[in-house]
Amino acid sequence: MSELAREVLSWDEKKKPLRSSDLLVTEIFELKNFISPLTEEEQNNLFESIQKNGIKDPLILWKREDDHVIIDGHHRYEAYLKLNLKGFPFIEKHFNSLEEAKDWMILNQFSRRNLNGKQLKYYRGLLYNRTKGDVSKNLLRGPQPKGKNFPLGKSTAEMIAEEQGVSGRTIKNDGLFQIGLDLLDSQEPGTKQAVLNGTKKISDRRIQELALGKIELSLTERKVRITPKKLEGAIALILQAKEEGLLNDEQNQQMMGILGME
Repeated sequence: MSELAREVLSWDEKKKPLRSSDLLVTEIFELKNFISPLTEEEQNNLFESIQKNGIKDPLILWKREDDHVIIDGHHRYEAYLKLNLKGFPFIEKHFNSLEEAKDWMILNQFSRRNLNGKQLKYYRGLLYNRTKGDVSKNLLRGPQPKGKNFPLGKSTAEMIAEEQGVSGRTIKNDGLFQIGLDLLDSQEPGTKQAVLNGTKKISDRRIQELALGKIELSLTERKVRITPKKLEGAIALILQAKEEGLLNDEQNQQMMGILGME
C-alpha cells in the first residue's frame, strides 16, 4: 500500500466494526462498477470461505439519512444475500458526495495486494483522469503523508507516478487505458471485466488507440458545436464596434471584405 493510501484509509483500522441488524442497504451500480471484478473461480472460493467461516472482513457503508450505501464489500454482500446469513460486520463512513465516495474507493483499491497488472493500470488511470483537471479535489495534495511533501510545481501524473513507483508517462498511458477500456465496455458490456481478470486478451496499445480516437473526436465535435455560436457573437461585436466608430478605415475595409459586404 502506498503512503498516500495508508494515510487516507488508516481511519478504518482504528474503528471497531458494528453488526448489521435491520439496515436498509443500497447498492449503486456506478460505485459497484469501480471495484475489481472476480473471476468465477475467485467468486466460488469466496462463497465457500464465507459459508464455512462467515464474513470476517467488515463491509464499508456510507451512512446517509435514510439508508447505507455499500462502498466496499459488494461481493461479500452478495454472498450474504445468497447464503441467507444472519448478518455481517460493517464500518460506517461519512462522505459529502458520491464523487468523494468514488475517490475513496479508488484509493482503497491500491490498498489491496491482489491487484493484477491490468487492474493496477486501470485504477492508476482512473485516479489520474479524475484528478488531473481539478486541483481543489486533488487527493495527492491532501492529506499529505507525514514527512513527505509534494511540490506544487509537479503535475498530477508526476505525483501519482512518485506514489506508485512508475514514470509520469506510464501514468498518462494508464489514463488512456482506462478511457479506452470503459469505451470498449460501453460498446460490448462485460469486456472490461474480462480484460481486467485476464480472460480476454486485448493489447494495451489497441485500448489506448481507442481512447485517443475518442479524445480527438470529442475535440472535433466541440469545435463544430461551439464555432457557429462564437462566430455569431464575434460578428455582432464587430458590427457594434463599427457603428460606434471604434474601427479605423483599414479595419472597416477588412471587416467588410470578410463579411462580403464590399
